[in-house]
Amino acid sequence: MARKALEPNLWTIGDTFKHMYSVPVYQRPYSWESAQINVILDDIFNAYHLPEAEREEGYFIGSIYIHDRNEKLKGLIQKYEIIDGQQRLTTISLLLLSIYSHAIQYDVPENEQTLIGVKMALWKYVDRSYDKQNRAVTLNSIEKKSFEDLYNSCFDRPEDIWDFCEQYSPKNSFEKRVIDNFKNIYSRVGKEYPAEKSNDLLDFADFLLNFVQIIAIDSTCSISKAFSIFESINSKGKPLDEIDKIKTYIFSELDEASYDRYLDLWGKLIIETNDQLYDYLYNYIKAYVSFYRQNINVDNFKSLSNNEIQSYFKKNSIVDALKALLDDMYKKVKYYNMLGDVDKAYSLIKNNEFRFYYTIFNQINYKHPKPLFLRCIEEYASGKMQKDDLVCIIRETVKFMFEFLTISDRDSKDAITMFSTIMNDIYIRSNVDKDIVINVIANEMISKAVTSDRIKSDLANMDAYEQNKRIAVALLSIYEATSVDENGNVKISYDKAYTLLHDYGQTFSLDHLLVQSPGIDSEFKYYRDDNDKLVLKDGHDFELGMVVQGMEYDQFTRIVLNKIGNLRLWYKDDNSSRQNDAIQLKDYSGFVTYAKVKDRGDEIISTLMEKCLPMPEYNPKLKLTSDFKDNALPKMNKLIEYGVLQPGDKLFITFDPNNSEATLIDGSYVDYKGEKMRINDWGCKITGWKSVNIYTITSLVGEDETLQQKRIKYTINHNEEALG
Repeated sequence: MARKALEPNLWTIGDTFKHMYSVPVYQRPYSWESAQINVILDDIFNAYHLPEAEREEGYFIGSIYIHDRNEKLKGLIQKYEIIDGQQRLTTISLLLLSIYSHAIQYDVPENEQTLIGVKMALWKYVDRSYDKQNRAVTLNSIEKKSFEDLYNSCFDRPEDIWDFCEQYSPKNSFEKRVIDNFKNIYSRVGKEYPAEKSNDLLDFADFLLNFVQIIAIDSTCSISKAFSIFESINSKGKPLDEIDKIKTYIFSELDEASYDRYLDLWGKLIIETNDQLYDYLYNYIKAYVSFYRQNINVDNFKSLSNNEIQSYFKKNSIVDALKALLDDMYKKVKYYNMLGDVDKAYSLIKNNEFRFYYTIFNQINYKHPKPLFLRCIEEYASGKMQKDDLVCIIRETVKFMFEFLTISDRDSKDAITMFSTIMNDIYIRSNVDKDIVINVIANEMISKAVTSDRIKSDLANMDAYEQNKRIAVALLSIYEATSVDENGNVKISYDKAYTLLHDYGQTFSLDHLLVQSPGIDSEFKYYRDDNDKLVLKDGHDFELGMVVQGMEYDQFTRIVLNKIGNLRLWYKDDNSSRQNDAIQLKDYSGFVTYAKVKDRGDEIISTLMEKCLPMPEYNPKLKLTSDFKDNALPKMNKLIEYGVLQPGDKLFITFDPNNSEATLIDGSYVDYKGEKMRINDWGCKITGWKSVNIYTITSLVGEDETLQQKRIKYTINHNEEALG
């Protein structure tokens, strides 16, 4: 009788671990934390301590979904891929490893039957011997090596497993999670069953192997069918992470012959992004395809696949578009990794000004510019953008973020709208135009009344210590790195500014000039009394009305002591000063009056806003591609007249480049496979659509640029009147 496509099996842990399991590379890494670990341990231990009659009824701990790829070890032991359930199987493996290593430490004889059962569950007994390579469970993602090393250490020297864990150096948080979870389980087992209770440990192991149960849903169908079934099961059950739903959709669309290549590619993307594949996909889509304002879920990803993704990759099928998407994402993943790694980005873009502003972007974790920066870095790496243009975009964008959002406290939705405008222009141009980006930023500042005077005022009143410390450190880093000669020429040492910003917290600190809590007898004209009220001494020069005797000291701190004029970057200690003698910081000894601090604040703000961070200038003559009226752009006959096209040129429809080549006859007709037809009719014939915008879907053979892009470019370069 033929096996069913899905075969549910109620297995004990002993039954389950008679087989071998691998977590495919396309699966997410092992993610359970101590909270989930403790829940399953509590459940199993509580079940074990039930009365014997109840215990022997068995205890169910969940289900796993496995795929039978018709492969066996030595023709005897079935191998499965884990489609769902790796968290449980991996955790049970760690529990079995803990039991085994404790039992060996307790000198339990290796021929003891329960211990043999534990060992056979962990390693397969083949050809009358155990081989540590024949592990019951193998992981294949970021945490693969640590899990394998732990398994092997338990096999070779189980009595030293704790020392192995203590000395192990994980390379990432996922490897650390494996080791930490094992240590958690190992400690719990040792606490429940110390050496004097070795028999109880074996009894517990016997219960685990023979009475703890799991439902294993065994799939023998094709992997594509397995994904489809898995999607159906999970749509009615526990929620999956969005990236897993998207993965299931993608692979339910792909042809079977492509599975191995693209499942492997998916796994590599998980590893390369350090399990941040959703974030990469989200930013990739916004960088290249469509500025989708919402989070991308599986439903809107399906819509994008049917429309924008196919259009971007010029494919006439979803399958080909999805393949192109994955291929291109893998090609560009190194640039995504640069978004969160200043050193990696700096290794490509060796410019100190870039490094300084990029560090601000990373430290404050601004999210809105990420698609733009991804696109810019990739275009620079591929030779489409000059370094000076890239540095300018990074500087002006980061300035916009902290001036517009942080200092002026404007609505984040406005920033999203602005970036949407920038990216939509880039999609049409197919490249980043530095002048357009800066112009959009300048226009946004003007339209929202974020002027230089407004920023100065907001900066002067900002709590720069408690609420905006990172911005204060960045601004003071620029200020300390700025020099102005007698002619008013400004020089900024971005190397010094970067050092101050990067080493803040380790070498440098943010200090108050008028100190936070001076003593009663100090030279400062104020102090905090026992009731946390402000006491002003005779001779103070604080502004009346702003500072009042007896006011709450915390309020005084916010409105006076935490102003940027009262803060300075300074060495954390004398040792830091000696180690950084190349960094000279301004001396502010004697700053004990409010007047000096206020004057310093005015000077800092003036230097920053007038010399270091001037507002970008708006050029009303620069126009976005969206400003062009399509009916005012040059038509086909004009493109021929202007020399953009010539009769005899070979054209193709971007959705079907292999079967659509036609020869341009004149402004109205093409020759397609020996048949003279109107250009729009040719486009409809190839696409199957009832109507087309022929310019947006047609290119010259050998070129990627569409005729629409050629029309816009010509109009921009020749100042044609095509603007509304």
